[in-house]
Amino acid sequence: MVLHLGGQDVPLAQMGPDFIILKQALSHEARPVTTSITLTVDGQTEEIPVDFPQGIPAGQRRIALSEVPEAVAT
Repeated sequence: MVLHLGGQDVPLAQMGPDFIILKQALSHEARPVTTSITLTVDGQTEEIPVDFPQGIPAGQRRIALSEVPEAVAT
């Protein structure tokens, strides 16, 4: 699992339905951000758009997130 953040690929230790745990804490500005996570399981890769409503606070490893709903075709 990899979080894509401002041109940087950040390895994840764990991902739940409403949080991630970073392998190492980051020095990042705590502001809301929308980005994506690449998840690979058994050779299948999925790109998951996510939103960090409280940003990614510096020094924290467990970060709250919400999945960005896919656009609905009209």
